[in-house]
Amino acid sequence: MSLRSKNKVSVNFSMSGMTDIVFLLLIFFMLTSTLIAPNALKLMFPQKGQTVSTPSHIPVVQLNANGQIRLDGKTVAFDNLGNLLTAKLEGQSDPAMTLVADRNASVKKSVEIMNTAAKHHYKVILKEK
Repeated sequence: MSLRSKNKVSVNFSMSGMTDIVFLLLIFFMLTSTLIAPNALKLMFPQKGQTVSTPSHIPVVQLNANGQIRLDGKTVAFDNLGNLLTAKLEGQSDPAMTLVADRNASVKKSVEIMNTAAKHHYKVILKEK
């Protein structure tokens, strides 16, 4: 006695709907990623053969390997750095500061100092100790 069902289930799977969704998502993410502005510091590099002289009135911020911050040779706390830089650079048309970081200094501390300068719209000149 052979019983057969009248409704057979198809075991085939169509990928065409899935590929349409994947391509639509790909296009969506490509379009939205170009609209997002990166939150980064703008770096200016000298051109080939260009020499840059640093004026003497630019304050020098030194970052040591142990995290100690010095402004023009005097040890300062990070919380006071913005106020001290504002006092030193007040009245300048194109304010800038020099950041001299030790090779073993924390990158996080360096970025925090650069963010402080960016918040006050100062240009930063990076030097290595």
